[in-house]
Amino acid sequence: MEYRKYRVKTTVKSFRDLEIYKRTTLLCAEIFALNPPEGANKSLNGELEILKELSKDVPKYIAESYGDRYTDRTLGISKLEKAAQIISDIISKLDLINMLTGDANFKDIALKMISNYQVQRRKVINLKRVWSGERKTSWTEGPKAK
Repeated sequence: MEYRKYRVKTTVKSFRDLEIYKRTTLLCAEIFALNPPEGANKSLNGELEILKELSKDVPKYIAESYGDRYTDRTLGISKLEKAAQIISDIISKLDLINMLTGDANFKDIALKMISNYQVQRRKVINLKRVWSGERKTSWTEGPKAK
């Protein structure tokens, strides 16, 4: 076992402590930093604007779901499902943008973003499963009977 990969997980006190919230916020910032390649047509610029609007919603839904899970668990879980759906939309939009551009550097950046968003989508789905009770973890099972 590699101890370099081990880290102590602290308790989650707010949605800002969620790793998913932090990562999707960073990915959103990366999308906002994207500049269209030289000579990009208007349709590519329009797609980038749509992508920017979509990326803002993911951290918002994750934050809302964290608060809602204590008052209305079903609503909190449905907001996580919405975040996962938007991430899928972002991935497909990045695929489209990747096809529209001929710039190799821009394509590399888009492919890395697609990979990062796929990981975050999987994490959102796993969090949804834990919150809904579909997936048991050591901290949701409670003490083991002897």
